[in-house]
Amino acid sequence: GRAILLTGSHTWNNLVDMGPSDPPPRFDYDAYLKWMTARSHNFIRLWAWELVAWERNLQGPQKPTLFHVAPHPWPRTGPGNALDGKPKFDLTKFNADYFARLRGRVKAAQDRGIYVSVMLFEGWGIQFAKDGWRQHPFHPDNNINNARGDLDGDGRGVEIHEGRSPEITALQRAYVRHVIETVNSFDNVLYEVSNENHPASTTWQYDMIRFIKEAEKKLPKQHPVGMTFQYKGGSN
Repeated sequence: GRAILLTGSHTWNNLVDMGPSDPPPRFDYDAYLKWMTARSHNFIRLWAWELVAWERNLQGPQKPTLFHVAPHPWPRTGPGNALDGKPKFDLTKFNADYFARLRGRVKAAQDRGIYVSVMLFEGWGIQFAKDGWRQHPFHPDNNINNARGDLDGDGRGVEIHEGRSPEITALQRAYVRHVIETVNSFDNVLYEVSNENHPASTTWQYDMIRFIKEAEKKLPKQHPVGMTFQYKGGSN
């Protein structure tokens, strides 16, 4: 019956590494936790990032910079190369390094009394990053599974966050289930379906909320599931 106020400080690369080098520099997660603890912060949005790279152009005169992102939930096994020249993804398997990192970072936060909102999907990049769909593992040229998410052929692929492809939804659910199984034992977990997804994702997000709750019924612990603001034109 005790209310807990969650407050924290945000940065994007606290789960996957990002930077202009390839591979990107490793984020100092321990220093991040120490910094938060020193300020009595107790909440992290553990940020997912779906694109393998994205063009970052901050406000100002600087030139756009291509930021590389790693690791990802699925292994790059090939055969064949993706559009970025690296091996294609196998979307039916999971990258052990990614999930070990996820589990380790949730545990490290719990050890310091910090709650973690585990972000499952990220909607800004595929909508607004230049050539975002070409940088997505679900682009048919980036995986060996012939997954095809761009159902209307407009080159954006936002339909993967609308639940319109049973094949894509099945891959997403398998990934979400693996996340749940990875962190279910921790008490500091909350789930966030997606950051800044588009308004047409509402039905898909509701479906994911129901899926998470149903999956956790069979597991030792159950956790809160949240849906955050949809951008642009969303509603709270």
